Amino acid sequence: MSVLANRRKFISTAVGAAGLQIVPRHVLGGPNHTAPSEKLNIAGIGIGGMGSHNLAQCAKSEQVTALCDVDHKYAGGVMNRYPDAKRFHDYR
Repeated sequence: MSVLANRRKFISTAVGAAGLQIVPRHVLGGPNHTAPSEKLNIAGIGIGGMGSHNLAQCAKSEQVTALCDVDHKYAGGVMNRYPDAKRFHDYR
């Protein structure tokens, strides 16, 4: 009997483990969840004018890691929205 009990336990454990492999990623991570490993690290260059809108659209699904603009007057507000991003004032 112990052999059957061990087989049953093994099969139930194997089926349970296989079930976790079949579950889609969005079920475990929640709806519209993107894993950090699937996000791109992007840098915004020329973010003062229209670049701020473009950057905001990209930041919805990607991670902003660096910002650059030669005119701090226009880019200051955008740089404050991304405090973790590295800041540059010269693109060379």
